[in-house]
Amino acid sequence: MMLRRMASLFSLHSRPQALFRLASAANRPVCRRNFHLSAVVQQTKDDDLFSSATPSGTPVSEASKSTTMSKAKSQDAATRREQQFYELVEYVTDRTGRKRAVKAGQVRQTAWLRLFQLANSSEQLQMVAELFPRWRDSGKEFRPIHAEAFIRRSEELKCPTLALKVFGDHSKYGLGLSSLFAARHMLHSVYAKHPLSDSMTVAALFGVYKLPPVSSDLAACSMLYLACLKDNSANAHVVGKALYEELQKQVQDKPPVRAPQDSVMRARYAEKPNIWLLDALKTIEKVHKKTGKEWRWIRYWTAEREWRPRNTFTPGQPATTAEHT
Repeated sequence: MMLRRMASLFSLHSRPQALFRLASAANRPVCRRNFHLSAVVQQTKDDDLFSSATPSGTPVSEASKSTTMSKAKSQDAATRREQQFYELVEYVTDRTGRKRAVKAGQVRQTAWLRLFQLANSSEQLQMVAELFPRWRDSGKEFRPIHAEAFIRRSEELKCPTLALKVFGDHSKYGLGLSSLFAARHMLHSVYAKHPLSDSMTVAALFGVYKLPPVSSDLAACSMLYLACLKDNSANAHVVGKALYEELQKQVQDKPPVRAPQDSVMRARYAEKPNIWLLDALKTIEKVHKKTGKEWRWIRYWTAEREWRPRNTFTPGQPATTAEHT
């Protein structure tokens, strides 16, 4: 029923302006109530704060007025953002599909990236996803950057299962899991807090999209193995055993990786695989300690300053940091 309503929303006979008016009307009373209550609470706090902090010649009411104006500007910015979102949805809807409602103008590749960023809820991101088939029907294709940006936004809005649905139905949506980076990120978005079945679905998509096997990538293998450790089923035990052996083998054959400590560097998207890998290994080490499984090989590998290939790990052996690939 919901999908039919979404489909009717984007038909050529409907107007997305109506959606914006409905969404704005539905949200306005809630926003007014929330704003009124927060302003009252904040004003009480500000009165206490500015009673001693403001100069004797500055009335307390002016400080309170300044706070209220700041909140009003913030509310205006949120309203403008929502309006921009629905306007761009309308623009894309009118200029994509087998029969374009508006012939003038064209939708650029960057319009999708803008829509991902403007979407401020899982419902709005779902709305964007329902536009994907129109792009394919226009004879256009998505690029790897779109897959990566969509997965990132799905994780930020706490709806990674939406990405699972989209990439699991390429014939409908036309958005492919076209890079190993995107596949790693999708696994990262589900392995810690979602059922093992979601992680296994992502692992299966590695093969569907002709990416390297999940077990061959150190970061992906670590995250999937950790997901198996958190599940007590017989299937998880079987899969986890195979992944454990592969993980040990890779750690023996590959140099250690390093994640940056600087917060600015850690925020860079290119650094994320190393961060995800080391975070997963750290948790695996803790789980192994708790359950009595061997864990020292993880500690030796992550703590090494220098490296050389070998079959066993012993503490204190020195060798070179290498970037994870």
